[in-house]
Amino acid sequence: MKPYYEADGITIYHGDSREIAPSLSYGVVVSDPPYGIAHPTDYKARGRSKLAECSDYIPVFDDEHPFDPSPWLDRPCVLFGANHFADKLPVSSGWLVWDKLRPHDLDQATAELAWTNCVKGVRVFRHLWNGMMRDSHEDLVHPTQKPSALMRWVLTLKWLPAGVVLDPYMGSGSTLRAAKDVGRQAIGIEMEERYAEIAARRLSQRVLDFGVSA
Repeated sequence: MKPYYEADGITIYHGDSREIAPSLSYGVVVSDPPYGIAHPTDYKARGRSKLAECSDYIPVFDDEHPFDPSPWLDRPCVLFGANHFADKLPVSSGWLVWDKLRPHDLDQATAELAWTNCVKGVRVFRHLWNGMMRDSHEDLVHPTQKPSALMRWVLTLKWLPAGVVLDPYMGSGSTLRAAKDVGRQAIGIEMEERYAEIAARRLSQRVLDFGVSA
């Protein structure tokens, strides 16, 4: 299959990851998949713009159906949002916590969890992500976008194996952007072409000298 984008050790495919991934060679899966919660993405239309500037986004593909993680569990793996599908995962003592440093009286979550079968113990990354108040000032182009700083932290954890990183639910490309920043080869797959286009544009930007903080 012809890549949608390919440069500097980073490859993007546009299509269904369940069909494309079996033909690929990769060593570790790092992804923020659809959680199966039918997350509404019409932020502006629902009035959240009254609190802070926001946009309406293309819905997350297949988020209305329960997520099945089983195709990815035969490799070292990091899956965000795993508290939504923990009943489908093997027991693991390894969990990653992204502390968004939000006030605890918000209706929105103040942290996010990622299940892992390769990182030892519970690890915490603290990075403010609360509307317009954010520790990293990247454009928001996806309804469930992860900061590149978070994904750089994941990719540089000492327990994460070497090898090509696969993100089978790439979204706007934060995992791939992080991989490029830290010099790792990576493959992303995305069903929605608009997000594949956005990811390719993010990857065309030059690599900056980022530090990783927690």
